[in-house]
Amino acid sequence: MPEPTPLPSLTLNHPVPVPADAAVYTGISTDHYPWTEVTADLAVRQSQEFSGVFDAWQGPRWARFVWTRGALLGGFTRAGQGLSWAAATQGLPRASVSLTELSPSLSDLLWSTRAAQARALPGAWPDPRAALERERFHGLLISGPHCSFWSSGRVLGGALPLVGATCQVYSQNTEANRDALLAFWQELLGRIHRAVSLDATWRQVTVRLAEQHPCLDPFAQDVHLGEGVLSVDDEVTVDEFRPALVAALEATLARLGQRLIDLPVTDLRDRPEWMAAGLEAR
Repeated sequence: MPEPTPLPSLTLNHPVPVPADAAVYTGISTDHYPWTEVTADLAVRQSQEFSGVFDAWQGPRWARFVWTRGALLGGFTRAGQGLSWAAATQGLPRASVSLTELSPSLSDLLWSTRAAQARALPGAWPDPRAALERERFHGLLISGPHCSFWSSGRVLGGALPLVGATCQVYSQNTEANRDALLAFWQELLGRIHRAVSLDATWRQVTVRLAEQHPCLDPFAQDVHLGEGVLSVDDEVTVDEFRPALVAALEATLARLGQRLIDLPVTDLRDRPEWMAAGLEAR
């Protein structure tokens, strides 16, 4: 599959390039590999817990389907618009198709950012890297044909930008997704608090963390947790409150001797906000 050139848009209007080192096949025409055989092959792979991405394109039209551990997460096209398998096979009858195996973490990341909003990074690469690591960035970093996959401020795979290049990031952690992120954190902390009281320990750790995350200053109460109820001032940005909440939760649970995986929140792990928070490995 030729490397697509990203468009300067708010949402992803192209299938971002994935690491090609684990390609199963690339650019095969359905004239020679019919859709019926493609479908049968993917069904077998799904039964074998395949994780990866399938791409089909015909002229300017394209479709992408993503699997994680044998589960089909779904299909999409421009701007994250959902697409069924039947619609793809009918709408792209003479397609070129590619299949690439990916780790489950990369597959999950591709799926969770399918309709993410773009944010241009200031400066040129690698100047923004320190900020991405500090804010525990979770999403895609794109510059021209180069796309890298990030979680919790670490590079999981893909190709980093060239030195001196300008970049865009695509993530669920944006102001456009603020309400969903805040609702997720309110539910998460509320549930944890019902299992183990957080308030007193939370106050202790936020005093210590306030220098690194000013929104946690317990006197200003821009971010406040009381009786398990989280409130965040409207003027506190997502870039401020998300890494602050992650740091505060980690420190609080560590001091309480609790592990997130042992608390009654495991059903929240399927939410894209869980992955966007960098909680997927905890």
